[in-house]
Amino acid sequence: MSLNQISKVYATALLELAQEANSLESTEEELSSLVDVFFSDDSIRHYFLSPLVDPSEKERTAEKSVQGKASDIVANFITLVVRKNRFLFLKDILEDYRTGVDRLKNRSSLRIVSKDSLGKEAVDRITKSISSKFEREVRVTEQTDPTLIGGFKLFIDDFLIDASIRAKLAGTREALLQKKIPVGAFE
Repeated sequence: MSLNQISKVYATALLELAQEANSLESTEEELSSLVDVFFSDDSIRHYFLSPLVDPSEKERTAEKSVQGKASDIVANFITLVVRKNRFLFLKDILEDYRTGVDRLKNRSSLRIVSKDSLGKEAVDRITKSISSKFEREVRVTEQTDPTLIGGFKLFIDDFLIDASIRAKLAGTREALLQKKIPVGAFE
């Protein structure tokens, strides 16, 4: 099984359980907060990824750490993921789970990537525009990428809208190369 399929299999199983329990959104919130806790602290992450720690000890630790802090579905799921030595895939499982929830709710996921944060007003305008264009609700996440010169990139479902300065410069360069201006034409 490829690495990409592992997260999809686990996410699909969790999605089916959450759908049966009518708890798609709450399961997503709980899983998201637990993944944030597990991966924000290096010592926790290293503990669960360490080959030196006994797997049964990892499982007991995972069970104790989520018991009472999450629903039975999420607590049992986290314990299963640790038992099957799939802890490393938790972030990917969460992303695949979110994609599945979006699909079931007829919602699109919009990721806005810019050099600096765009601000609430700009994000709201972009969200409203994309939502009306795609005729569906949009879930927005914003990221910054210091390698961008300026502008932004929008990732929605399988589409990329690249409004970055780098893309515009590349387009201008390509247009100039296509013109094949003779040498000395501007002298």
